[in-house]
Amino acid sequence: MTSSTDLPEVSVRVLHIEDDPGDATLVRKMHSGGQGAQFHVEWVQALLSGMIRLGRGEIDLVLMELSLPDGQGLESLTAIRSCAPNLPVVILTNLDDASIANEAVRCGAQDYLIKKELSGGALARSLYHATLRQRSQAATLRPETQRSLGKAVGFLGAKGGVGTTTIACHFGVELKQRTGSRVLLADLDVSGGSVGFLMKLASENTLQEVANNLDRLDENYWNKMVLRGPEGLDLLLSQRPLSVEEQANTQRVWRVFEFARSIYQWVVMDLGCLNPFAASLVAGLSDLFLTAPLDMADLYEVKRVVSRLAEAGLNRSRMHLIVNQTFRASDISPVELGKMVGLPVDAFLPECRSEMLEASTSGKLLSVDSNFRRQIGRLAENVAGIDPTQAT
Repeated sequence: MTSSTDLPEVSVRVLHIEDDPGDATLVRKMHSGGQGAQFHVEWVQALLSGMIRLGRGEIDLVLMELSLPDGQGLESLTAIRSCAPNLPVVILTNLDDASIANEAVRCGAQDYLIKKELSGGALARSLYHATLRQRSQAATLRPETQRSLGKAVGFLGAKGGVGTTTIACHFGVELKQRTGSRVLLADLDVSGGSVGFLMKLASENTLQEVANNLDRLDENYWNKMVLRGPEGLDLLLSQRPLSVEEQANTQRVWRVFEFARSIYQWVVMDLGCLNPFAASLVAGLSDLFLTAPLDMADLYEVKRVVSRLAEAGLNRSRMHLIVNQTFRASDISPVELGKMVGLPVDAFLPECRSEMLEASTSGKLLSVDSNFRRQIGRLAENVAGIDPTQAT
């Protein structure tokens, strides 16, 4: 706990994103002792860890360095602003550059502070006034201008070829049918094209194009870019693999889906397999479903993925396991697998290879009467928190 004696009593929960342990320690010491404004500082060392922590809520302000090992200067600020658009952000950095400072403020930073020029009192005042300004701005918003964001649900494979795209596609359709809400299904697999291939749909308009035209992003532009899929589902496709540069610009993708969540009640993301790009997107998800086959040989990979996400700060309560028997079978039960991995098994999908082959060939979804589809429907109801008898 840190404090400042010359400020009114207020409690501020600060997330400090800083890769230098020494600087993190100095920030804590700057405000130690005394009464008055109380700053409860939580420290993380990387941009991804900060984004995941913000996804768990209960933070009032972000204090961050721009030169982070997994960030790219001002793009790190944009990523944080996209992840938590309603929180004040104060930059505390070694980069003494007026042009960068001006651009940071233009991009939404409340203040830009240089480490070597800073004292404890100055930092406390900056954090206090940044919090005060943000709260004042929020209080002046008219209720009708406040727009709640929809929820984002991700599907991630423990490895390739475990049916992740198939599950995501069926989940999106079932969520649309059972909630009656607007639902978007997005292809975020870096290999690209999986959703379109499965549904036998194609579009010249892609996720990459939207991400590269953020200045044009409004509802008119959006409606021209999305594809109308089966049973009322909207699709945002990726027709080719993402380049290394596109994977690095995750803040652009965050901006796209921040906008999408303002007009959709649900956004369903096919994330493919775990990679730095997919890992950078999990912070904003309300639920992440890890897909794995019922096979002891894959247990190590499942545990590795879960451990990596947990180490990055993603709460296990937001991670779920889907056991897919479509391609493999084993003597181990779903309950036993869940215990070994440390995650609950939220769905146990039946073996249906022949139906899957027919569906992938025809470009049609599995029949609503299939056991596979019914299990996915129950999963959608659980995620949406609806009574099955009330589903539309």
